[in-house]
Order: sequence, then C-alpha cells, then structure tokens
Amino acid sequence: MMDFLVSILGKYTYNAFSLVILFLQCQFCILLFMLKHKRRKFFALRFAGCIVIGIYLSYLIAVVNTEVTGDFATVARVLCYNAVSTLNLATIAVCYKESLTEIMLCWCSGIATYQVVAKLYPLLQNIAGVDDKTTISFFNDSYVVAWYDWLIWLCFHCGCYILLAYVFRRGTFLHKDSSTSLNIAIVSVVTTVFVNGLICVSRLYEGESFALNIIIKIFSIAFGLGILFICTEIYARNQSRQEMSVIKQLWRQEQSQFASVKANIDYINSKCHDLKHLFAKLEGKLDGTELEQLKEAVQFYDNSIRTGNEILDVVLCEKLTLCASKNIRLTCMADGSKIGLLSAAQIYSLFGNIIDNAIEAVSELEDKEMRVISLTVKNRSNSIETDISNYYKGELEMSDGLPITVKDDAARHGYGLKSIRYIVQRHGGEMNITAKDHRFELKITFPLPKNSETATPPPELSGCFGFNRSLAA
Repeated sequence: MMDFLVSILGKYTYNAFSLVILFLQCQFCILLFMLKHKRRKFFALRFAGCIVIGIYLSYLIAVVNTEVTGDFATVARVLCYNAVSTLNLATIAVCYKESLTEIMLCWCSGIATYQVVAKLYPLLQNIAGVDDKTTISFFNDSYVVAWYDWLIWLCFHCGCYILLAYVFRRGTFLHKDSSTSLNIAIVSVVTTVFVNGLICVSRLYEGESFALNIIIKIFSIAFGLGILFICTEIYARNQSRQEMSVIKQLWRQEQSQFASVKANIDYINSKCHDLKHLFAKLEGKLDGTELEQLKEAVQFYDNSIRTGNEILDVVLCEKLTLCASKNIRLTCMADGSKIGLLSAAQIYSLFGNIIDNAIEAVSELEDKEMRVISLTVKNRSNSIETDISNYYKGELEMSDGLPITVKDDAARHGYGLKSIRYIVQRHGGEMNITAKDHRFELKITFPLPKNSETATPPPELSGCFGFNRSLAA
C-alpha cells in the first residue's frame, strides 16, 4: 500500500500521510466530545463534504510543508500542523449548531485526547524494546507493516480515544459566561499550538537517546491529561457560577414573595381578630350550630403562628394553607427562637423549599392516610436541628447526594434542593437525606456560634410552637 502511495504522491507521501492521519484522528476525537450536541440540518452530507475537503487541504498543506526546507522547516511544520487543526475546528463549526465557546472546548478536549494516545502507544513500544520509528506495532521490526499490526494500532487508538472521552466528556452544556469564553479561548489556542509544536519538535529529538525519548513522550502525555483536567475544571466552575446565579435569582423572587405573603397573612389575621370580637356580640342571637359553623370558617383562615421567629411564622402559615387546599396534614413542632443566625431570605428559602418538596411528594399519593408531613425544629445546647419526613411514590434515585426529579420543572426543583444545601454549607451545617421503604427524611443541623447569646422569648413564645392539623374543611 505504501509503495502505491509513493508511486502517486512521490516525495510528498510521508508528510501527506502524516497530516491526513492527524486530521482524521483529531476529527474522530473531537466528535466523541460532540455526541450530545445539536447537529445542523443535513449533518451527514455536511460532514462527508468537510472530510473530503479536509483531506484535500491537508494534502496541499503537506506539499507546502515538504517544499519548505532549511532553517524554517521546523517552524513551517508547526504552522502546517496548526493549519490542519484549524480544519478540524472549521469542520465542527459547519456541522454542529452550538456556540463557538462550546465548540472550542470540545475541539481543545479532542486535540488533547489525541496527544495523550498518540504518545502513549509509542511509549509502550519503547518500554517493550521496540523502535517506534520503524514500526507501529509490538511485533514488527521493519517498515513493512502487516495487516494485524494496523488492526492492533487501530483498536488501541480507538479504544483509548473512547475511554478518555467517556471519562472527560461533560453531561450538559456550557452556559453563556464571558469569563468562561475567555478561558476556553486561551486554553484552546495554547493547547493547539503547544501540542502541534510538541509533535513536530519531538520528532527531531526523540531519536537522540532512549532516556530523552521516554521523557518527551511522558511530558506530552502529562500535558494532554492536564489540559483535559483543565477543561473539566472550566466546565465545573461554569456550572457552579450558573447555579449560584439561578439560586440568587430564586432568592430575590422568594424575598419578594415573602413580603407579599406576610402582608396577606397579617391582613387576614387582623380581620379574623375583628370577627372574633363580633362573635362575642352575636352569642345568644344565633343558635349553637350556626355560631359553631362561623367559628370553624374563621378558624380555617386564622393561622396565627408563633414560633419565636417572624419569618418562620410566615412560612408555616403559608404552607399550612397550601396543605389545606391539597388535603395534606402538616404536623409541626417548631422552636424558631435561635434560627436568627440565618438571614430572612435564607429562612424563607430554606423552609419554603423543604416543605414544598414534601408537599410535591405526598400530593402524588392516593392513600389519604399517607399524605402527612412531619416537621420539627429543635434547639440544642450547641446546634439547631431540623427534621422533615414524608412518604413518596415510586422509586427514588440519588445523584450527588440529592434526589433526581422526573418532573417537567426539573431545573427549578433541582435548584431548590441545591439552594438548601448551599445555605446549609454556608453556615457550616450538615444535611443528610435518607429514603427507605417509601419514606423520605431530610435532616439539617446548624451549629450555634460559641459566643451566641441565648435569647429569652416573650412569654407567649416560650418553649416551641406545635400543631397537628390539616385545616381541611
């Protein structure tokens, strides 16, 4: 086969073969990182056309590389290799409907993957005592390469490419972020130039000595793996910033909602207070049954709760009424006298999300006896303990310590749980989730500051507030 190529390509054979193989291998690696991304229309036709054009342009680049000799030969070779890498980037941009940032990150990851495997294979050859300059396999000592040698080479490379892509490929997409875009652009350009420089320079010095040969290959592999870890870290930080942005947005919404809910509850409680005075005047004018019916109707809206923390009072009043509308029994024993270590927004977000998740779970249950939510807030000598438990339907899967939702609003639901965990971690607390026998339990513990003063609540707030009711009509 090589004789046939030499007869056609002549002196351009070696460079043309090297650059075309480089183009195809890098393209394969990049595709492995693009599997979950949106393709453009007529993807197959676009990709086939780009491959044909890429091979042809790689050949032309090889011609230029071959003709440049002398002092500038190495520089020209580096430039030619970078030109081929640019062809890979252009191919992905033409075939995939994604942002340039996302494309460049996959491009960078693919090239780094190629670098690792391209140096790992000859390194193993050198360790086995085989000169990688004369063969691509462990079994041949001549330039004549048998078919099984090519097969081993192909299987090794493809297998390693797939393995690395599986380990370092991301599960979701990048979010628009100027800092992320800049970092990716810098890393991608540096990686491409450096990798191609290593390829070209290493071929000049790898034959100097066995030790230098090994050092160059190990360094190249380490550099490639380092780039893959950097790409993973860039993605992780991007996700973290996005989550924090969403959490802060949710907090702002919840803060605005809290003000509205508090105003409504205060208004309702004021009217209920006035109605109680009217009942005193109506006694004797209405029969017992009618008066009792009126008292029950008022009691439904009279959700005046005193836990020792005004914000917690508002949350519990709001969620009690919500539970009533869904025929859910909410039982609670709460002492909120010491949760002032949290801000108002954090208290509203924390307990609001905790109870909302429980309400969502029990709402799916057909058995009314299981539509129960139990909440306790206890003050210990050095900590605040919050427990909430409820039944749930179906099977519950966990990921990263949090349950996986199958709801349509998965993003909102997930961020609610992440918001809870963020608040807990920010205050040095612990959050534990257990799910067994269709019963879910969330336990949160906040440590109290050692220098915190134990506030004595007013008489009507002392101890804790407890209720066991659904408010259902």
